[in-house]
Amino acid sequence: MPSVVQARRALALSAIAGLGVYRPPASAPSAKRHTGAEVSGVSYRVQAEHGLTTASLAAGAARAALRAADINTSDLQMIIVGTTTPDVLWPTTACLVQTELQLPMVASFDLYAAETSLLAALNVATRYVSAGAPAVLLIGAESDNQLVDLPGQAGSMHGRAASAAVLTQAGGEGGLLATMTGGSAIPEANGDAVDRILLGGLADGVTECLRKANLTLPDIDLVIGEQSAPEIMLAWCKTSGVSSSRLVLNPPRYGSLLAAAPLMALHDAVVEGRLHNGMTALLLGCGSGPSWAAACLRWGGGGLAEW
Repeated sequence: MPSVVQARRALALSAIAGLGVYRPPASAPSAKRHTGAEVSGVSYRVQAEHGLTTASLAAGAARAALRAADINTSDLQMIIVGTTTPDVLWPTTACLVQTELQLPMVASFDLYAAETSLLAALNVATRYVSAGAPAVLLIGAESDNQLVDLPGQAGSMHGRAASAAVLTQAGGEGGLLATMTGGSAIPEANGDAVDRILLGGLADGVTECLRKANLTLPDIDLVIGEQSAPEIMLAWCKTSGVSSSRLVLNPPRYGSLLAAAPLMALHDAVVEGRLHNGMTALLLGCGSGPSWAAACLRWGGGGLAEW
């Protein structure tokens, strides 16, 4: 007979067959690394030149994820890119990736939701796979200094990177257990009011996500927080009783990466030995809107690759 723990486990909605990341190195001829830490506290910056765009970053991460997943690309039935910094509004970044990688002509679109873009896209992708799609390619990509460049900073305030996942039908215990997204339309609110709304929304979102997954917060082995909002994350941890040993929060490393950050932090947590097969992780996002999102997964040993 199954144990009590096994009996209360939710069935996975989809599996992560492969994770891929693309971080332009300092030695890349088309990029040079800068530091904006003295201004924002974020030390990982890549100022891109000569065609290193959101679409090219997304394509690199997609190549890595597809290689890690080792699937037939004909199984892909959807491509979703979460981003706040598309190169152009039309064609979408997803369509540009589809063309560059010569992927099947399937539904391809971008999802814009500020800091929660990736987790909102994950929410859509997971539902599509759980409805029967063999595979979905999910990408988070950012190259924000093409949109905003502060005078005198020469691009040092911005980050460029991409991460991607191939979601497939769940075949074992590992996979996505639950997702949620939420938000609140507040036309006029000061910073403190927005922070309180975000903190309350995030707390409610986590409760909803864990309820769907048939888990409680003590069951979670690792929390991957919103890297661009460390104060909100630390406040949530304090009220929720989550210790720093269970939290992945590294703004100097991921804080500028927005939609690229969640999957990249997940990839690195596995590589660095913080997340092993059978362990559970909670991915959190919050930001402009205000909006918030959460995803609960049990790591099942998907492939890893870096472009």
